[in-house]
Order: sequence, then structure tokens, then C-alpha cells
Amino acid sequence: MKIGIFSVIILVLFMGTAFAEMPIGYPWITWGEVTKTFDARSEQGLKLDGYFEQGIDWFKIGDTRLIFNTFLGIRGVFSDHSEDWWNNKWGPWLGLKVKYPVEFKNGWGLLALGFRWEYSSFVGHSKPFSDDSRLIGFLQWSFGGDWKK
Repeated sequence: MKIGIFSVIILVLFMGTAFAEMPIGYPWITWGEVTKTFDARSEQGLKLDGYFEQGIDWFKIGDTRLIFNTFLGIRGVFSDHSEDWWNNKWGPWLGLKVKYPVEFKNGWGLLALGFRWEYSSFVGHSKPFSDDSRLIGFLQWSFGGDWKK
């Protein structure tokens, strides 16, 4: 089942001419942070968390602002606590989503609804953890702006 879903997503990701003459965009996004916790009882220390996504905006759906997008991403979380498996993993993400750009007076926004397949490989653990993969449905939002404008 997972291989079938993965195959369909790969096919959709790379079949540009089947959906439109040309893709309307190649959006990318990245985020990340390095943190150091000083006074907590748990998870003290250094942690790096980051993500990069490259997408393809294939076409607008009808006369709406909705955009069909496929994407490939990679995420990694690394800490100096090998026992914290949730903070010591990396892996690719692959998916599809329908995006809705939002504009308002002092800013911008983006809503997205879709599915992604995630694979996680765990690193540096004192306990044996096996690699994991899963299919996830999601609703994303991001908003930003400038109150002075």
C-alpha cells in the first residue's frame, strides 16, 4: 500500500506536461533554528532543527486562487542527547497539496491542504530504534506581515 501511494506521488511530481503546458512556479521554502536550553530539567543542551522543501506549482484550479502543488523536502533534527530519538532523526518528505494564497492589508498568508509521505532515519541512539515511514494528511497555515505598513 505504502509503495503504491509513494509511486503515485512520484508520478504526479514529475509528470509536468500531463497537467499543464508549463508549471506556473517552482516555489521553495526553508526554515530552521539552533537552540541551546540552559535551565530545563530535560532536553538541556544544543539542538539543530531544519527543513528544506522544493515544490512545483502545476496549475491553478479553475478560475480560483487554488494552486495544485507537489513537493519534495528533507528535514533533520539533531541534538546532543542521543536518548532523545525525537530530536535525532532526518529524512525525506514527499507530497502533494492544494495551496490558497491569502493577501490582506498589512501582510500575506498561505493555507494548504494535502498529504505527505515521511521517512525518518534515527541517528546516534543508545537504544535500537528502527527507521519509520508514514503517510500524513495535513492542513498548514503561515501568515506574516508588517504592522507599520
